Amino acid sequence: MNALRFFRCMTIAPMLLFACLLVLAPQNVLEAQTRFGEDHEPKIPILKLKGNVSITRLNQINSPYQEANLSITPDGKRMFFMSDRGAQVWSRRPDTLDRFDGDIWVSERVNGEWQAPRCLDATVNTARGEDEPNISADGQAVIFQSWQPGWQNSGGPYYSAQMQGSKWAKPVGVGGGINLFFTQMRKQTGELYGTDGAAFSANGRLFVVACGPDYDGPMDLYFSRKAGKAGWLYCQKLDVSTDGNERSVHLAADGRTLYFASDGLGGFGGLDIFKATLNDDGTVTNITNIGEPFNTKADDYGFTVSADGSEVYFIRNGDIFMAKLTSAFAALKPEPVAVVSGTVRSKSGNEPLIAKITFRGASEMDSEEVSTSDTGYYSAVLRVGKTYQQSITAPGHKEMKRVLSVPASQKSSALHADVVLLPQSK
Repeated sequence: MNALRFFRCMTIAPMLLFACLLVLAPQNVLEAQTRFGEDHEPKIPILKLKGNVSITRLNQINSPYQEANLSITPDGKRMFFMSDRGAQVWSRRPDTLDRFDGDIWVSERVNGEWQAPRCLDATVNTARGEDEPNISADGQAVIFQSWQPGWQNSGGPYYSAQMQGSKWAKPVGVGGGINLFFTQMRKQTGELYGTDGAAFSANGRLFVVACGPDYDGPMDLYFSRKAGKAGWLYCQKLDVSTDGNERSVHLAADGRTLYFASDGLGGFGGLDIFKATLNDDGTVTNITNIGEPFNTKADDYGFTVSADGSEVYFIRNGDIFMAKLTSAFAALKPEPVAVVSGTVRSKSGNEPLIAKITFRGASEMDSEEVSTSDTGYYSAVLRVGKTYQQSITAPGHKEMKRVLSVPASQKSSALHADVVLLPQSK
């Protein structure tokens, strides 16, 4: 359940000293500021963005209630988010009569415009509250949080539901070290232990979450990696966590660029949005306050970047806003990726196929596996400047193997690659 709706003004705690030094960018791009003017504290650069940005409130999606925790498919066609506006699967929250438990909603983009959202059905949403949806790169799975009864024994509190045709299959707990971590935290601190934002990488191998022992209190950032057959490792605290409050985390499509909100790193007041680099060893570097107009004296959070880096979405006062990023805002963008999409069809009759597509890179973190929808459509997010061994399999058809090289680029790109499979000979 999103805890930020409970958040009230809190004393900002002193900032922790970081183990590494920040290298400041040129002065015309970044301005170094020290929180409260204490010279012994590290300097967190603040982006000084040149140019104008048009921010739009998405009235067709928002409601009088709370919206939070966005996830957008790499092709930019669907947005998943939490809302406590109430739907066919809801119950009134016990602490208030004017809000409901959270449910997961989805909006479709048609001709470039976001449409009125719909609530996911009772396969996913329950009366206990669902939150923090993450849609997979192929759009065929949604991973979300639910403190449903028995979550400790069913692999929760994070679950994955697969799309089967036009319906969601029964959710399955992600289990492993993620389940063990939250089970132990609840035993140690009690039922108030909660989360406020979680992110899974596009290739499904990295998990980052904001959590803490009290919904109303400060939270920290933790992460886990998926280690082959060992599954999810036990969650570890990220060194960017402070004595203050870290919430509302987002991992960009590159799997390395981290966006989060914090009131423990200085800035404009309340929660500010920060950008950083999450390294393979779990350290966090290049921490930067993203500056105005996204950060204000109010609580600013929920920063989400589209896979191609052309759009950003964020939450202000419980509503969803978006902005187009021009070249003047390049410093806000993550590392470039390639969004590869297309259809898989049979050479016999040209019908669409339910297929599995695997991209294997030089390392496990460079690898990804996606599935097609019932229309044969697939989508994957790949790193630029890499070469992948691609395998496409579908029942009753011959496996196709090929090499796919993604050219190096200074900006994200979209690649189209249709696949035609030969039927197996009888």
